[in-house]
Amino acid sequence: YTQELQQLALTMEVLDQVTTENDNALAAEKVPVISEKTAKFLSMIHGYLDTQKQMNAKYAEEDPGELLGNFDVGAEVTKPSYTQELQQQSIYGKPVKSMSELYEAAELAKPVYEKIVQKLVDKVHAATDDDDDDDQVVFAPLKGANRAEEKANDDYASRVPGPGVSWLFDIVRGSIKFGSTEELCKCMELLKEPEDEGEFRLVKAKNRFQNPTLSGYRDFNVCIQITVPNADGGSFQHICELQIHHIAIKSLSKELHSHHYYEFFRSYFDGATASLTERMADLEAIADGEKLDSEYLTKMLTTSNDEGRLVRLVDLFRDYLGEYELAIKACERLVEIRQARPYEENEVPGYEYNLLGVTYQRMEGMKDKAIECHEKCKEILLSVCGPEDPHLAMVYINLGVIYDKDFGKYDEAFELYEKAEKLLGTEDPLLAAVYSNKSSIYQRRGDYDGAVNMCEKAQEIYVKKYGPEHQNVGITVVNMGEFRHRQGRYEEAVELYGKALDTFMMTLGPHHPSVQQAEKQLADAREGKYCEY
Repeated sequence: YTQELQQLALTMEVLDQVTTENDNALAAEKVPVISEKTAKFLSMIHGYLDTQKQMNAKYAEEDPGELLGNFDVGAEVTKPSYTQELQQQSIYGKPVKSMSELYEAAELAKPVYEKIVQKLVDKVHAATDDDDDDDQVVFAPLKGANRAEEKANDDYASRVPGPGVSWLFDIVRGSIKFGSTEELCKCMELLKEPEDEGEFRLVKAKNRFQNPTLSGYRDFNVCIQITVPNADGGSFQHICELQIHHIAIKSLSKELHSHHYYEFFRSYFDGATASLTERMADLEAIADGEKLDSEYLTKMLTTSNDEGRLVRLVDLFRDYLGEYELAIKACERLVEIRQARPYEENEVPGYEYNLLGVTYQRMEGMKDKAIECHEKCKEILLSVCGPEDPHLAMVYINLGVIYDKDFGKYDEAFELYEKAEKLLGTEDPLLAAVYSNKSSIYQRRGDYDGAVNMCEKAQEIYVKKYGPEHQNVGITVVNMGEFRHRQGRYEEAVELYGKALDTFMMTLGPHHPSVQQAEKQLADAREGKYCEY
């Protein structure tokens, strides 16, 4: 009997050990594995949010009445018309044609500019009865020629009239730091309406007190066109840059290294400031005051019921960090939540499976799983909403993309796009996506006119919905350029690529891959090279 008890105790001990090992294994499975790169990204969010909070608080302290934020710099200088009147001039008064002409003019303009700026500061002090010793005027050396040439090529190569070098406004530059809101407002008033007519004029202005940077930094950034005498007794016009800072905000920004966060997150979120702002707002919503680490992610991916934050996590992991496994876990948690309750009136039934399917579409070798998820979404939509529900179009489009892009089954894809088209309203952006996808099938069939026709329909919808300066408009136009390029209609291709490039520059910024690709396509079309894209 004693031996049996000992054997039973030993058996129980082994079972306890096995159970503990299993529990540990299950716990380990629930703890997300985060790459070092992603861990750094998540930790940087805290620094960014804290910096933004402190910068916003400092501005509220220095300008409680928001006089700077509400200062109207004028629509005509916020978005100036880039005509020949604003091109940089050579010392002979003609638009510059080369870097050497630009720098020859800049050398003569620099001392004239410095006198104007110092005179401006003196007038501000006189008008505000403030001769603050802390106020600072800094004149930088001429911008480095290599950096300037790079900027001309990257940002202005396609601007008409050219050349790109004639649109460089920051070769001659300087900055002023004022200690009070009153001084900054007075300075901007004098810039808008100069007391000495003909000395200079304000041609471009950005009020970043009204639209601060991602990290909360604020200032005025302006360009003034000055009159510069030349050696022949004549004169020419030169545009110079001037930054106008608030001392307290500038000092705090330097202390917090605010620009560091902007540069860090810009490397992840390619795009212009507007799209960056949207992404950073998403990050703020994801964090919601919590520390983003393994413990946070474990909670979010296993027990959280916060669907909004989970959806944002899916977008972050899938679209920006390439953490597909984590994106899948977030999707699966959404499936758990939504399948455990009835669908609410204001939500799309089956959307969680659509999100999961789109994530699998991004992963190598997971297209069958993607199809399975989209079919499940379709099944739920048909069951809950019926065959005429417009949300089914989303499923048909996703399935069509897989059959089209991944499996090369163009006829099946075209049928799915046709199904989607019948369910959508004439101004629905999804209909524009259908037209864009159909255009690629027309192109594969050799029907380039049909492809362009589809793009034109898509463009019309996007412009009506978002306006002409939208990324989707640029994509549609660049596709039309490619189709004309393939036909050997180079002049039309050049015009279309140029329009698309301008749109990408405004919406995505000069460093986005789409900008670089459009520049290459434009150059190839200009040289009459066959389209190989």
